[in-house]
Amino acid sequence: FRWTAFAVLVVMLEIPLGGLRWSAIVDALAARDEQVTRTVMIGVTAIGMFFAQVLPSVAGDGVRAWLLARLGGDWRNAVISVVLDRAIGAGLLVALGFAILLLLPTGLIALGGYRDLVLAVYGGLLLAGALGLLLAPKIARLLARWRYSRWLAKLAVDARRVLLGARGPVILALGCLIHALTIVVVWSVGRAQGLVLPVSDAAVLFTVMIGVALVPISISGWGLRELAVIALLGNHGIAPERALLFSVCFGLVLTLGSLPGAFAWLLYSFGPSWRSAERGG
Repeated sequence: FRWTAFAVLVVMLEIPLGGLRWSAIVDALAARDEQVTRTVMIGVTAIGMFFAQVLPSVAGDGVRAWLLARLGGDWRNAVISVVLDRAIGAGLLVALGFAILLLLPTGLIALGGYRDLVLAVYGGLLLAGALGLLLAPKIARLLARWRYSRWLAKLAVDARRVLLGARGPVILALGCLIHALTIVVVWSVGRAQGLVLPVSDAAVLFTVMIGVALVPISISGWGLRELAVIALLGNHGIAPERALLFSVCFGLVLTLGSLPGAFAWLLYSFGPSWRSAERGG
């Protein structure tokens, strides 16, 4: 129970870090309203994290964009900031996963014979992302020619501004720290289950478990994550029922760690301020 409680606390610690990362993105876009403090954005992040655990992740992102716009922000900038926040998290996951599978010495790294395929896919995604950032101005000019792709042009320009601007290092550092803490959560849940996993094995499990959760056909990865963990650990002599219990406990820890968002949703009023209402009038 002590290891489980520690894992839940680490998940809760990720909430303010995620809020600060999102806040830095909004600042880079120059889209923050005066009343939207970092504390408020941490609260909104907590709410989004809770909804992402009980509903498809797109619901959590939608709630975040809606609350930011309700607090006086521009709808377009609110949506773009959430999209960029999600994309940066996914991009860092791919980058860390590529480094983990390429460099760490661990028996799990073979991924049941699919390691080379995963490395090729991750490497291709990283190359495409890097080229997209470098060519963003040209891509934006091309997309701006058509009415229905102008929002993609703005997204490309904003992504370059966020990642290559003054706040880019802070945003990337916070994203890496959040992923590192998730590896700690995986390791702690393993200890709670009696699985003394090396940090390298926990890092590989993190790559698989969180990567599967990005597939938009399940709620917070439930089901797909269990299948992936059973297949991965089963190749190393761990019984399917024990691997299933490990994956389910990891999901429950994430859910328990997101409960502050439920309390924030119930107790805090995110209505627009009088100042925002006067500006709207």
